[in-house]
Amino acid sequence: MNIDISATIRLRPTRIGFLVRPTDMASVREIMRYCACLWGGSHNPIVPVFRTPPKEWRPEHSESVKGLAIARGYINFFEPDVFVESESGLLEEVGLGALREKLTLEPLVVSLKKFFESEYPRDRSDSTFGLNINDVYRHLYETEHRFQSTEKRLAVLVKPERGNGVAESIFGVFPRQRGTAYIAKGYKDVFAPEELDAGPEAWLKVFKQGAMTPLRVTRHGLDVRRYWHHDLLVYVFDPTRSTDLIDLWNLWLEPRPVVPIPHDWFESLADDVRKAIKAEYRPVRGNPHGVMHHATVEFGRSISKNRADELTKLLHGHVPAEALSVKHWRNRIWIPHTDARIHRDKRLEVTAAEKHANLEIKEGQRTTATFDALAPEFASRFGGRQHRWVNAVRVSVFGAEKIATVFPFNMSDRRWPPLRILGGDYVTVCSEGWIVSQKYKNSSETLTLLKMEDAITGSLKEMGIQAKQSEPGHIAKQMLDHLQGLWGVHLLADMETLQLLNKMAGGVRRRVSSTEITEETIEETFEQRSAPVKDWEGLLARRAQRRSLPRLQLADFTKRNLIKLGLETECPNCHSKNWHSLTSIDYSVMCERCLNRYDFPQAELRDNNQNWYYRVVGPFSVPDYGRGSYSALLTLRTINGLAGSRSEMTFSTAMNLQFDGINTEVDFVALWRQEGYDKHDPPELVIGETKSLGKGDLIKPEDLQKLKAVGQKLPGAIIVISVLREQFNDSEKKLLKQFVQWGRRLDSQGRASNPVILLTAHELLVDHLVVSKWKELGEPYKSFADYNHTRDLHSFADATQRIHLGIPSFHEWRAVEWKKRVARKQK
Repeated sequence: MNIDISATIRLRPTRIGFLVRPTDMASVREIMRYCACLWGGSHNPIVPVFRTPPKEWRPEHSESVKGLAIARGYINFFEPDVFVESESGLLEEVGLGALREKLTLEPLVVSLKKFFESEYPRDRSDSTFGLNINDVYRHLYETEHRFQSTEKRLAVLVKPERGNGVAESIFGVFPRQRGTAYIAKGYKDVFAPEELDAGPEAWLKVFKQGAMTPLRVTRHGLDVRRYWHHDLLVYVFDPTRSTDLIDLWNLWLEPRPVVPIPHDWFESLADDVRKAIKAEYRPVRGNPHGVMHHATVEFGRSISKNRADELTKLLHGHVPAEALSVKHWRNRIWIPHTDARIHRDKRLEVTAAEKHANLEIKEGQRTTATFDALAPEFASRFGGRQHRWVNAVRVSVFGAEKIATVFPFNMSDRRWPPLRILGGDYVTVCSEGWIVSQKYKNSSETLTLLKMEDAITGSLKEMGIQAKQSEPGHIAKQMLDHLQGLWGVHLLADMETLQLLNKMAGGVRRRVSSTEITEETIEETFEQRSAPVKDWEGLLARRAQRRSLPRLQLADFTKRNLIKLGLETECPNCHSKNWHSLTSIDYSVMCERCLNRYDFPQAELRDNNQNWYYRVVGPFSVPDYGRGSYSALLTLRTINGLAGSRSEMTFSTAMNLQFDGINTEVDFVALWRQEGYDKHDPPELVIGETKSLGKGDLIKPEDLQKLKAVGQKLPGAIIVISVLREQFNDSEKKLLKQFVQWGRRLDSQGRASNPVILLTAHELLVDHLVVSKWKELGEPYKSFADYNHTRDLHSFADATQRIHLGIPSFHEWRAVEWKKRVARKQK
């Protein structure tokens, strides 16, 4: 397999998702204590599970996302590797019951009660998941604290208070059980901390003097990714309310640096808060417009508006008014963010080490890739339990499109895709890439690589659809192999070239019956044709005049086996033309029509080498525009190149689909993912219906009825309809307007359930980017030739609908529909 595979491998701590009732103060405090015993423990999310929100959260939950959907939103935002539930059944409540099935060597969920249950002698417990912080203590002792230091670092150990979790949430407190006493002892032996009561004095030593705490040690060796716009956040909360403690704890996992202050300490610390706000108010480096950094004071959801106003007055008059923002709400991280026009911070990216590696590929019964895994330098090679840390792997494939790199996210059920060798743990597919859990240091990992069509077939099976590549799909795949991937499809991105290839194609042309989708009837039979060399030379000269790059030569077509050079002669018996390949030519040749042999006309060669002809070969000899393969490949090329180098796609050419008693065919299925500086969303499922050149209506009612059935089965899938001519005719537009309106029915997030992308030859035959072509074409295309209309597939769908059908935008349509709904309710 002629491919080159590399990967970016990132080491980080195991991210443990703790499921808990939001009013269960005892469990919340116990969770935070356990996290103080783990490397990266302060970056473990707490997921509140409830059907009816606590009273202090109710004002913020008037939106459509409610109850258990909020917990699922937290999970999708934080993407935990493993789970710990504070009470039995929480996993099933949030829809993750499939993770409880122990189909692998290591479980993915454990109860909070058993999380620190010992497999060692009774006086020593270890966590089920994660790396014990004792490894960090040992490392720090041997490298920094073993010998007497001239400057001893300040460290504190704050005593917990009864009835609140202030010490656990800000400083870190160790568990009480006997089996974890060695961890608290390790902290004391290394840091010799000053033991303090929870209060403003302890806060000043930590946040003003930089004293070490148990929570700070959990971040040892971790690099966090923050940007210039991540300004200081002062979080004021009530430590007696478990809901505020959950919000504070989860704020550690967001990008903005957090300074937590209990509301009853605020007055004592007001002067230091003012200084921090003033220090934050400074010009943004390199910004010529006077933009300033500024701090935000956010109040916990349990703190009343009156109490918040009372505390805010302590700041007014002491800091510039424009230096301070005040928030009385929590960022709604539990609601999926779908509007690319508005920035919203993602989860804080935490990294301990990173490397780029070329993977070692082995082919056999299955294709595998091997790499040396990353591990924390301070970790003991053995010991601990499982899922001690993880490697997040982002795979890149160079060469022909054969290996799948894009899969649906599998947070709720990790049995698919099977990316690890048989008998190994599941691999999580999420926004970070492929998450491979680790147990031992200095080990190698082997991943199973899937072919693209197998990845699509398996993904559709998980969605309840049986899929198999059809005959046109095999033809398109063979073409793609010759073209060496979608990049090579640029050879076909020219109407005159397509017409010449189709003219030269021969064999049997077939059409699909309109009554039976699996029945094929023969429409026409004709012989293969060839074209003289001068026809191809003239074609390439005209293509060079139409476009400057890429400059093509005949060798680009012959090397990829689209056409093959041979000699043409005339049979003296039946007077038919015959084409002979260079390997079959001889002094005596056979006529392809009458099968009689005749002498090669050595003395009757035409002037100027006009006996030399090209003939299409292999899958390119299939008539009717390669059974529609040309339009399908050109459509895939356009979709793949929409975002330039920032998109990635796994796809399969034409497939037969079976579901719910329905048998149908689509021209391609793709999983399309766009990458950005802060964009790592789940891939989009794309279904394609493509048409070649022809007269009359290419888009027929039965085509759209078929796509409706597929769209109803796959809500959220994007449907692409393309034709290899410059516009849709009037009757097609009438059908498409109705179909687009059907696709615009709203989903739970207020987006179109099945957005429809409409493409013509203008978009399929582009040189490079669609926007460049649209600028050349003038209006109405030119108005949409910008980033806002091509930034993602939803925006692209909206733009193509407005261009080709002249209908209002999706947002305008939704506003009208909303007014109609309100009017109906008023009646």
